[in-house]
Amino acid sequence: MFGSEAYSKRFWEIDFVRGVALIMMLISNFVTDLQFFLGYSEHKLFWRIFAYATASLFVSISGLSLWISHARSKKSIRKYLLRFAKLFGLGLLITLTTYLLLERGTIYFGVLHFLGVASLLVIPFYRLGWKNILLAILFLLGGQVVDNIHAETLLLIPLGVTPQNFFTLDYFPIFPWFGVFLLGTAMGAPIYPDGKRRFKIKTPRNPLIEFVCFMGRNTLKVYLLHQPVFVGFLLLLYGGLPNLSL
Repeated sequence: MFGSEAYSKRFWEIDFVRGVALIMMLISNFVTDLQFFLGYSEHKLFWRIFAYATASLFVSISGLSLWISHARSKKSIRKYLLRFAKLFGLGLLITLTTYLLLERGTIYFGVLHFLGVASLLVIPFYRLGWKNILLAILFLLGGQVVDNIHAETLLLIPLGVTPQNFFTLDYFPIFPWFGVFLLGTAMGAPIYPDGKRRFKIKTPRNPLIEFVCFMGRNTLKVYLLHQPVFVGFLLLLYGGLPNLSL
């Protein structure tokens, strides 16, 4: 069962929120595929807001989860480096794949690149606990600044500085998204001090909640598989992808 003892050390509410964020991401990315490949253009404002809400929830819960992991074990730098190598390495694989298969929209610094970098960048900020909310605001405001700065190089893309008319299908620059990540750690510090929940909450026995939690426990696997499935479905349904630009 999804709620078995094998997951007793996990907090079901974290898995649930992560699962909700993942399901929202699947919806958002499928709509993006429809826009990119088939020219879907309905309700653009709604889907833009939905995409930002999804990304914010996903990144903040990642920051909160990493806070809990750090508070429990005070991980060695080696483990953080391994996490970075895993996530950033998968991000580079996505970069290569999108570069080879797409005419435009290559993913140079998507969510996996970002989460890999954030897992290292956050290390010196753990000791600040809830005070990270102040630094988070600075990174969020910094995003507004770099959004108006352009440079004809890809080297500054991780910071949010892009070439003119830059287009990518997935982009999570440090400014402002590390601010959202820090908000997650700031929330984690008072709610899960020392990696333990400060409040008691009963584990629900609801099949739907258990399924969402199951999704939340397998986020990376689903993330890596969902786009090939979506694109394959569109190919099967339409016999081709006629519009390769927005």
